[in-house]
Amino acid sequence: MSQTVENQCTQLIHFDGATDDSKQLKEDLEGPKIEKKIAAMKTVIMLHLNGEPQTSMTMTIIRFVLPNDNHTLKKLTLYFLEIIDKVDSQGRLLPEMILVCNFIRNDLQHPNEYIRGCTLRFVCKVKEMELIEPLTDSILNNLDNRHSYVRRNAIMAVFTVFQRFPHLLPDGPELIEGLIENESDACARRNAFIMLFNTAPERAVRYLRKAIDLDITSTGEHFQLAVVDLLRHLCKTNPGEKYQYMRVIFSLMASKSASVLFQCASSLLGLSTSPTAIRESAGTFVKLLSSHGDNNVRLIVLDRLEDIKKRYPDILAEMLMDLLRTLSTPNLDIRRKVLELCMDLVRPQNVDKAVQFMKKEVIRTQEEAELDKAANQEYRQSLVRAIHHCVVRHPQVANQILQVLSDYVIEAGPSAVDVILFMREVMQKQPELREDALTKLLTMFPSIASPRVLRIALWIFSVHSKTPEEIQKVLTVIKGALEPFPMLPAEKSSSQAPSKTSTADAVDNGRPASPLADARGSTYSISKDGTYVTTITAEANLSDEVSSQAFRNHLVTGDFFLAAVVCSTLTKLVLSLYASEVPQHTKTSTKAQVMELLNEIINLGNSSTPIIDDDSFERIMLCQTLLQNTTAEMSQKVLPSSIAAFAELVQDTPQKEKEDNEQKKFTPVEAGIHFSQLTCSNKTTQEVELEVEDVQLATSNQQVNRRSDFVSKLNKVIQLTGRSDPIYAETTVTVHQYDILLDILVVNQSNSTMQNLTVELATMGDLKLCERPQNYTLAAAESINIKANIKVSSTETGVIFGNIVYDSASNPNDRSCVILNDIHIDIMDYIMPATCTATAFRSMWAEFEWENKVVVNTEVKSLREYLDHILKHTNMKCLTSDSSMEGDCDFLSANLYAKSSFGEDALANISVERALGGKLEGFVRIRSKTQGIALSLGDKITMKQKG
Repeated sequence: MSQTVENQCTQLIHFDGATDDSKQLKEDLEGPKIEKKIAAMKTVIMLHLNGEPQTSMTMTIIRFVLPNDNHTLKKLTLYFLEIIDKVDSQGRLLPEMILVCNFIRNDLQHPNEYIRGCTLRFVCKVKEMELIEPLTDSILNNLDNRHSYVRRNAIMAVFTVFQRFPHLLPDGPELIEGLIENESDACARRNAFIMLFNTAPERAVRYLRKAIDLDITSTGEHFQLAVVDLLRHLCKTNPGEKYQYMRVIFSLMASKSASVLFQCASSLLGLSTSPTAIRESAGTFVKLLSSHGDNNVRLIVLDRLEDIKKRYPDILAEMLMDLLRTLSTPNLDIRRKVLELCMDLVRPQNVDKAVQFMKKEVIRTQEEAELDKAANQEYRQSLVRAIHHCVVRHPQVANQILQVLSDYVIEAGPSAVDVILFMREVMQKQPELREDALTKLLTMFPSIASPRVLRIALWIFSVHSKTPEEIQKVLTVIKGALEPFPMLPAEKSSSQAPSKTSTADAVDNGRPASPLADARGSTYSISKDGTYVTTITAEANLSDEVSSQAFRNHLVTGDFFLAAVVCSTLTKLVLSLYASEVPQHTKTSTKAQVMELLNEIINLGNSSTPIIDDDSFERIMLCQTLLQNTTAEMSQKVLPSSIAAFAELVQDTPQKEKEDNEQKKFTPVEAGIHFSQLTCSNKTTQEVELEVEDVQLATSNQQVNRRSDFVSKLNKVIQLTGRSDPIYAETTVTVHQYDILLDILVVNQSNSTMQNLTVELATMGDLKLCERPQNYTLAAAESINIKANIKVSSTETGVIFGNIVYDSASNPNDRSCVILNDIHIDIMDYIMPATCTATAFRSMWAEFEWENKVVVNTEVKSLREYLDHILKHTNMKCLTSDSSMEGDCDFLSANLYAKSSFGEDALANISVERALGGKLEGFVRIRSKTQGIALSLGDKITMKQKG
């Protein structure tokens, strides 16, 4: 039977250099120059750590390097002694280690405190009792050294020796207990307390009770952290005395150390459910969030506050204003997370203060816009969304914020879209604010630059203009924004932007100029071939005027979707006018003006390059048809449908949020209940919960799998070799957040011993092996488990391949090789469903440059079934609401979104229709910032879409 020798290494150093000449290394080690000795020692250590044993250098290093008093050489020598094997194959201590033991004893008595301390640290890593036994007296002598550096390392040496070989230091805890009473150094006292905590808890408790009476807050940060760990342990093992120990934790909350405060707050959160403890814990986290300067610490604190919000939202709501004050930080990620945290804490009691505070922040972003324009726009957008969220839940505060936010509707950034959406919803839910909001929007309309904001504003005009006076005002504003007429395409208006002498030039060239010139500044003439030419007489600053009229500029540059919305708005306004009590001549004249505007837009579309699209043209022609058959009955049929559709959408949003919250609070029927009195282990319910959360955060990007490890591993077994091969190998693949663990089972199926057996692996994609393979000896019918760690750096489909090589005991010169099956790493292990706003989705869709277009080729007949099938196999979330996909239709379009564990965004759009034969046709377009995720998701959909 072979025996796998455990690697003594406690270090990992990457080394890509070539193998150095052993003879040259030996000469440098034996030479007198310190610099060459240091370089040679570093090379020897790195070669040994990376699979090239350097045991032949041991005697050379003992003879020529170990006696040297140079601090760097002494440190490197201890590193070398730490990583080499100190016993032979039979487990006996190597003879040369006797010399090493003598040198170590001398260094433990060295007059230099640095050498003593380094040697004591080395002793902590030695696992051979024969090497430690002669050194115990020297270790104990260092406990009362005058240098604190030596004492703190001597205490840790005593601790490790007592843990591994208790019979060598049977009175170790007693010695440390006597030492800690008079110790003045905080780190040495901490080390002594940790030893007592782990080896003799009753002695640690005895000392702790004395320290409480002496004001524990003045004992130093390191010692206080050790005390918090002990108190957590005591509260879990002795629940009857928990509240006595928690008083100590409350007293430690007065510490000035941020680390101590964080640990105390976390302990209170895990050990108690009383409102006082939770309130103290949350207050401490909020204090750290506002006072600590490290953004990484702030993000961790925000995660803890998010956990408190899920379990105790009402307690955290009391600290809403303190949380909002942390928005003063310039970091955008922290600001965004604070706003997301605060939105669920808004209550009727604090909504007024919260909205007023966010209102001041919005104004402040305008004042600081020149400092960092992009960051201020993103922050303002987050604030607008947060205010919108508050107003949806608490409509009574809408009046306070409407006038301030409406000023930002003219911006070109994404915050303008959020503002106009906010105004639209407020006008729908609070009719008493409709008139003021409409007046404000009419004032701002000519200055609006964003096409989407213009479309939403036009829809608001068409729906919320109730009185004839309001309708006339809206028509006047829209007509004024479209002037001057006629409307020409951008390329023609630039080529026909003449000076005032255009008519005279026409006469000089033999083209008779027509005396007809309308009030709009157009002059008509007849060319040589008899066709009519319209010349627009304008000032030299015509282009500047057009650029300042963003609404008109969008139309003449070919935005016919906006043109169709304009026509629809004008038509609805005329229909509303016909439903009101106004004179007939007013109705007729208004309809004539609107028909003229529609004709101008149609002429613009037909003269553009490219011409107007069919959908927009059909919509404009429908508007003309409605205007030609205008009646009060027609108004009653057309107008309410648009209002009813939006009202249903507004009502669906809070209902959907309520359903999501109820689903989060739902506890399955079969969920277990923990009773600390009935648990078979010493762990309490709180400890189990804390450990599960810690493991979930530290080791996996998925939810904690509560099934047994055995069952979960069976689902991930991959066979690497055939059953008839001399070696059978299979592996289980465990995917963590940033690495992959392969647990390879290798079985020798032959009748002979295999020597120097090595599993050689290689990778494709963004995968990287963390360590070199080791050699093993495998007897007949023996098996061994080999673990391999592979680092993952991005979300991309990777492949792991390799072989197993070995020497046969019967013929050592014969090197055999068994090829392994490929292991394909599934990208779905790193993709998680996520959500984002429609504005963020469009922004990322326009920004991302990598696109993968997949043709729909499936046997599935149902559109919704195909969508659910894609969602199931891609781990993506559908952003399109269920209400917009209801009903029977032969076309479906949906947006999908997911996020990788590395923070990469994955976007997808499904556009599919049912053909005449019932077969689904269309495309799935995938976009991402990196090529790998787009290609991998596309391959996954192509492989799985068959159904």
